[in-house]
Amino acid sequence: MSLNMSVGDNVDADLIALAMHKLTIGNSDIVDVLSSCNIYLNQLNRSDLHQSANLINLNLIFDCLNTTNKEQIENCCLMFKKLFSVLSSNQVFNKYSLSIERSLHHPDNIVKSTVLAELEKLLMNDNNIDLPLILICTLVDCLSNSDVSVSFRAVKCLKQLKCDEILSSPQILSKIRTLMQTNSEIRARIYDILVDWSMSVDALALISSKGLFSSLIPDITNPDIMMQMVTIQLLVSLGITDHGFDYLNSVGIIRGLYRLLSSSPEELNNLSTAILNPIILEFFIQIALIKPQLIYISYPKVFTVIYEIMNENDGLLVNVATNSIKVLASSWECKLSLDIPAPKLMIDQYQGKGELDIWSLFIEKLNNIVSGTKTECKASAIKAIVKIIQIENEEICSRNDMIARTKKWYKQLTNDPFKNIIYKSCSLPFLDIQEAGYEMLLKLSEQPWGQEEINNFPLIMDLVLKPHHSDDYINVKTLKQQIVKTLLESETSRDILSEDLILRIHNFSYTQMKTNVNTTSSEPGMLVEDMPQ
Repeated sequence: MSLNMSVGDNVDADLIALAMHKLTIGNSDIVDVLSSCNIYLNQLNRSDLHQSANLINLNLIFDCLNTTNKEQIENCCLMFKKLFSVLSSNQVFNKYSLSIERSLHHPDNIVKSTVLAELEKLLMNDNNIDLPLILICTLVDCLSNSDVSVSFRAVKCLKQLKCDEILSSPQILSKIRTLMQTNSEIRARIYDILVDWSMSVDALALISSKGLFSSLIPDITNPDIMMQMVTIQLLVSLGITDHGFDYLNSVGIIRGLYRLLSSSPEELNNLSTAILNPIILEFFIQIALIKPQLIYISYPKVFTVIYEIMNENDGLLVNVATNSIKVLASSWECKLSLDIPAPKLMIDQYQGKGELDIWSLFIEKLNNIVSGTKTECKASAIKAIVKIIQIENEEICSRNDMIARTKKWYKQLTNDPFKNIIYKSCSLPFLDIQEAGYEMLLKLSEQPWGQEEINNFPLIMDLVLKPHHSDDYINVKTLKQQIVKTLLESETSRDILSEDLILRIHNFSYTQMKTNVNTTSSEPGMLVEDMPQ
């Protein structure tokens, strides 16, 4: 029988009291009571919901989980979601810890997943809560659940807890050690938590002292490729910290991963090598962003591998290399640090004359990819070039120094790059390549030497200024507007561009303003009428 509920905004204390009474005596239709409570709660604003939550005894709702009735379980879970969202962590854990712990043993994984999701939110808002030991032990047990929605949320909950408090308990530590021996999948979940805790210097020292990372070296050479992949990926966030790198280096993991890195065509034909190589490369690339000099001096093969796999026929491998270059070139500190003679292994592969820096050698290979036949690799290769030649608003060196370096790297492109890379790409019907071409043109429009290139090839502005079907593609249209805006606002373009070209750009801007008055352009936050005349 449905409850007679108020539909107003005010909290109905009588209704709640009646519902709690019916759940206590247990001779009513439980599903009907819970369903009616959910309907009532759905009508409340947050303030009224909070008042109602304080009047509801959630232990009674937890007791309603002792059933196999799916509808009853689902109604309980709906109430948990609503009520936990407005209760403080202190309220929840002080009053309901025992019921929460019992619910995590429920045979239905929907219950465990729901409760864990709400616990994670509470712990994220306040991770200073002292949880009962029995509840923490049960959270650890959930790591072995075969349902990923349960184990994943258990991982996220445990990450919010303090490492020293967890590992100071012999009972919990014993559970963790036992679980780590169960299988590689569960061990990976525990690594995920341990690595997250290890962002703290003290926590890493504690974890190491307990021997919890002792399986790392065997796991990065584990016959289970998935385990290798997951372990290496988890170690990236640890490796980019100073203390994490020092630790991984001290136990031989960095050197072990370095030995696994390969560019040999014969080895890359091996499936496991082909799968692992990009992940290991990504590990070193992320560290190189932070410690470029160290990687250059101690692990130069990283750059050689990038250089050599750009020769591969496998488009996926080529894109791994170009994506690696894009990541490295996203940092000016990294660009400056690597603007030095390339490692000998790279130089030995170079067919030209003279001693080149790493970026110049990368540019040479990227140029070959763009002019080659692999259409699927062209956009990524152009965007890698864009990253290398773009300047940043950084204090690490002067703008003039940046411009001198980017010009040097651009000049490594051969066979009329403005015509054969930029103009050709902007003209092609492939939107990804076209977008990459306009991105490159934008970077040239920001620099004096690039403006000279534009002035020497004014035909490119026909593609920018004249309507084209690709303008329906928002990214391309936005890039064209940015190119026009950049050239109009540049302090050097007036002295470099011809009068005819400047006039055409001004006329285009004026026409755009007249036809788009009081409308927002496709560039977020910019009005067309704001573009300078």
